[in-house]
Amino acid sequence: MTAATGLLLGIDVGTSGVKVVLSDRDGALVRDGARRYPTSVDARGGAEQDPGAWWSALTELTRSLLGPEPIAGVAVTSQAPTLVPLDAEGEPAGPALTWLDRRAEAEAHEIAAVAPGHRHGADPFFGTAKLLWLRRERPEVLARTRTVVSANGFVVRRLTGRAALDDSTAALLQAFDETTGALDARLAEAGVPAELLGEIVPTTAVVGAVTAAAEAATGIPAGTPVLAGAIDSVGSALEAGALAVGDPLVEMNGFSSVTILPVPAGVHVPGFIHTRHCLPGVDLLITAQVTAGATVDWVNGLAGGPQDLRETGPLRARRRPSPLMVVPALAGERTPSWNPRTRGMIDGIGLDTDGVDLMLAAMEGNALALAADLEQLAAHGFPVPEMRATGGGSASDVWMQIKADVLGIPVSRPRTGHGAAHGAAFLAGIGLGLLEPAQLRERTAEITRTFTPDAALTQDYARRRRRFARLLELARDREDASA
Repeated sequence: MTAATGLLLGIDVGTSGVKVVLSDRDGALVRDGARRYPTSVDARGGAEQDPGAWWSALTELTRSLLGPEPIAGVAVTSQAPTLVPLDAEGEPAGPALTWLDRRAEAEAHEIAAVAPGHRHGADPFFGTAKLLWLRRERPEVLARTRTVVSANGFVVRRLTGRAALDDSTAALLQAFDETTGALDARLAEAGVPAELLGEIVPTTAVVGAVTAAAEAATGIPAGTPVLAGAIDSVGSALEAGALAVGDPLVEMNGFSSVTILPVPAGVHVPGFIHTRHCLPGVDLLITAQVTAGATVDWVNGLAGGPQDLRETGPLRARRRPSPLMVVPALAGERTPSWNPRTRGMIDGIGLDTDGVDLMLAAMEGNALALAADLEQLAAHGFPVPEMRATGGGSASDVWMQIKADVLGIPVSRPRTGHGAAHGAAFLAGIGLGLLEPAQLRERTAEITRTFTPDAALTQDYARRRRRFARLLELARDREDASA
């Protein structure tokens, strides 16, 4: 392997696209870039992606971003848990089944009956049920499959020739046993081919080195160390300075909206998501909306022309709270209800309603749903006095101010909030011993702007939250009745 000098390379395989960040050894951004790719969805709840599209986007980015500087190491974060079946040569045996894929709902309940008692409930989001679904629905794919990897694991396999499952992804899976550090042995009774997931390793473990073939494709020098990597929430926690218990809540806003809170290892809050951090003794307690940035992009697409409804000027000019109310559950709910049949609602439309009104209400709906989640966290002993926001949605000043006003807490934008890929670069530095948590804390402490709540608006939104809760119940019941 190469000497531990040079830049740190962070890669994030997101739901909407891949992002690459080059960071120096102090954690400062050097260069970055992003490329998008599609998701194939169907009426049955399928949500698949082509892993080859991830790789093509990644190789295009690395060849354009890499310069003369040496690369000290690489780490990959990703959407999760997204699973990719691979054949004996490491090529995809079928499409990636993304975290958004809902088709294994029945299998998730079967697994819960066979292997109860773990932190995560019966929902296809938690990945394990997709293995059983593959066995039943796509036996020809399973027959070709020799291993199943996560999205970050796919890139690691392409870079190094070695497959591994990082423990932040493993801990996110249904029926992961925190006591043994492995998936529950009772899964075999349900016919789940869990053995295909392979060896579970720490996020900071060096899995291997970049091969000559991978160098030819990506431009990353052969011999560069490659870490196991992690889920995107770990990357976002690192880039925003959520390193230890007591550090601020972090929001990661992209296709979905996820908040991440460092808590003591082993914490269990029913209805929420839990995983391991990359730092010892710390878990991450996670809230999640399925569609947040995706809802905003959907509304923006309704304009059908050059107008960008996300522009801050027209939004800032509208009175708040909006006369409209949007439930932004366009593809079901995650925390805390885990209702896959919930769909979005728009309430209060009049003849004078326009696209800007709808955009403002979509942003408010995201904040109102987030407020309900944080209220639940507080009820379980985890009050949230402040929030740091990262990801694409954090670039909107209007949206950031809405969140501060709805939540009634300061919301800040860290200078390092370039997305989980920046956190992946930090992860590479930590794993290789090149970046100490104390350095990272100093780097991530710098805030570019803090949005403070308007007390009068916070009261107005508190009244709106009661109506939002009623609309959310209608959104759930309506879909249940038509199922």
